[in-house]
Amino acid sequence: MLKMGCAKSDITPAWPTYIHGYASRNRLTDEVEENIEVGVIALEQNNKKSLIITVDMLGIEYPEILKINQAIAERTGITYPNIMISASHTHFAPSPSGYTVYFKDGELPQGCYPADEKFAAFFMKKILAAVDHALADMEEVQLLQADIPLSGVAFNRRTVRKEDGGVTTNYVYPPDPEKYNFSEIDTVLHVWKFMHGKAPKGVLARYGCHPVTGGYNFYGISADYPGYFKQYVKEMLGCPAFFILGTAGDVVPMRRNGESRKDIGAMMASSIRLAERTFRNTTDFELKTATAPITLYSDQLKGKTAAELDATWEAELEKGKKLPNYTREFYMSGMLRSMFYEFNGAEGNVAIQLMQLGDRVLVGLPFEVLTIIGQKIRAAYPEAVIASCTGGYECYLPTAEDFPKGGYETDNGTIWNPDTGDRVIEAAIAALKAF
Repeated sequence: MLKMGCAKSDITPAWPTYIHGYASRNRLTDEVEENIEVGVIALEQNNKKSLIITVDMLGIEYPEILKINQAIAERTGITYPNIMISASHTHFAPSPSGYTVYFKDGELPQGCYPADEKFAAFFMKKILAAVDHALADMEEVQLLQADIPLSGVAFNRRTVRKEDGGVTTNYVYPPDPEKYNFSEIDTVLHVWKFMHGKAPKGVLARYGCHPVTGGYNFYGISADYPGYFKQYVKEMLGCPAFFILGTAGDVVPMRRNGESRKDIGAMMASSIRLAERTFRNTTDFELKTATAPITLYSDQLKGKTAAELDATWEAELEKGKKLPNYTREFYMSGMLRSMFYEFNGAEGNVAIQLMQLGDRVLVGLPFEVLTIIGQKIRAAYPEAVIASCTGGYECYLPTAEDFPKGGYETDNGTIWNPDTGDRVIEAAIAALKAF
């Protein structure tokens, strides 16, 4: 017998704070376009309980994940890896972590800033409240699943130049598409529908597109298109919805700003209603979880000390104050320093997370995962469903073959060695084999 409970908590702050997602932001804001939330799905089978926690946030760094896991374990007895925390990657929400201001002439001077402790405490309180309510909401359910093709929403921004085979990162659909070859994306909307009797009790969906759609206010807090997806599911199906990000590291919306958030959210929600007859009953599965540790290496940090990284950062900061625009050197010095302090050194110890859910296995990766990573894992294990920004938030994850081609994701998006993506693929496949 499978039981499921769910709950949500609003995590929209009522005070000025910093919203993460773009290096060009240089002021605090209390402006809100749409509220943001944390959602919890609690599952129980044969006295085993697991939690799926979804958050409207850019990402949650690994040390913060550990704190949340510990707080939940102390409160409920549910321990990792039976807790899967996944951020939607909206670029319009605050975070419990610190931040760096790179652009000059704003209300906030250029520099590194500590976490908003008020928001961090508020966020933790809201998560724990949602967990409590979800566990108190347990009812017997049937699990239905569907894999719904959803095209025309997004494209792979790592466009390959026909003239030389290199990559140009086109953040919006290029005006000269004939100059590029467009790489594939994962167009499948994976949906899990928990049915209590004849009514849906909750819907979990996974889709791979960067939540960078935007609306009308660059400084307005928003869940972006996943927020509208959840809103429209509530309106159309009468139940709460929860969102997990797929392999979206190189995938962006075809159209941005204006009403585009609403359009994408409505399209996703409508597809679930229209594809109702394609859902299959997958209730007869074993709810199980696993984890596989992996160490990340950075030659850029190898042999460095905190003092050396601080000195480099301070030097680049002083240069940045005199230049009209920030440089790659300035940006990377901040990223390297931040990662060093996050992991207390040149190596990062994180984990891959697995959770069986119906006839699919959620594979949680703590990165912004590129499409090719998911393709290679699924080539070995077609039942795998990759979840980005899950169990951590530790840079982009390309493969080694992506680095010579260039592009933002490889040149500015990671501090880890080029073989990291391939090592993660190998580790994920090994974990799935053992699972």
